[in-house]
Amino acid sequence: MLHAMGANLVILGRDPAKGSVILKELDASGGSGTAQFEQCDLATMQSVKECAQRIRASVPRIDALVNCAGVNAMSTKPARDGFAMNWSVNYLAPVLLTRLLLDRVVSSAPARIVNLSTDTSYLDGLDLDEMEREPDLGLTESYAASKLALEMFSFDLAQELKGRGVTVNLQHPGYIRSNLLRNLTGAEKVMLGVMRIMASPPEVGADRIVRLVASSKFKDVTGVLFAEDEPRPHHPDVGDDAKRARLRRITDDALAPWL
Repeated sequence: MLHAMGANLVILGRDPAKGSVILKELDASGGSGTAQFEQCDLATMQSVKECAQRIRASVPRIDALVNCAGVNAMSTKPARDGFAMNWSVNYLAPVLLTRLLLDRVVSSAPARIVNLSTDTSYLDGLDLDEMEREPDLGLTESYAASKLALEMFSFDLAQELKGRGVTVNLQHPGYIRSNLLRNLTGAEKVMLGVMRIMASPPEVGADRIVRLVASSKFKDVTGVLFAEDEPRPHHPDVGDDAKRARLRRITDDALAPWL
């Protein structure tokens, strides 16, 4: 992993106790890199902003930024800032964190940004009318929709950073045995046990992310969605310039208090 390769890691998470366990495991692994933990609640934009400020104060360069946290919340209860939980964690938080750290990433070029995605191909598209109408940005299909929005943001950012030494790509690591589906209920929850048997172990997904971050194979690759190890066509919404521009306006309005 990156720590074993000599990387200096900054790991974000809500729970300092779990963060301490991760740091001890990395230290025991014998890697030549360093690691620090920063507390950050992706469901709260102020927490994201304060975390970014601490990172800027303590980390002189950022060679790679990986937005890999995700949640598939089934509850309609909004997060603290009033946005649907899936929108907060899967979309608004990584966009805010990236924007707040972007100048540090650019000044560290060559650098890479990797955002974790999912299969959005089955979606008809983002309902931007609902996002503008509903204070929580809309709950319909909000997990996959939030990931589609992140895909559109990533494509825009890749275009924005062309020629500046920073690549931006998406990784859909496949079906991985994680806790992402822990909030399923009813018949879907019954199927979860069967699904988990078929899923790949977390190490498989982690390895795919690390390759996109560190392999020379992806040195000049940008604006691409990788499904497991292969490029995949973007959702049609990603190619819609007007729709991406409207999403940017909605996002800027939502994040204005923290930018």
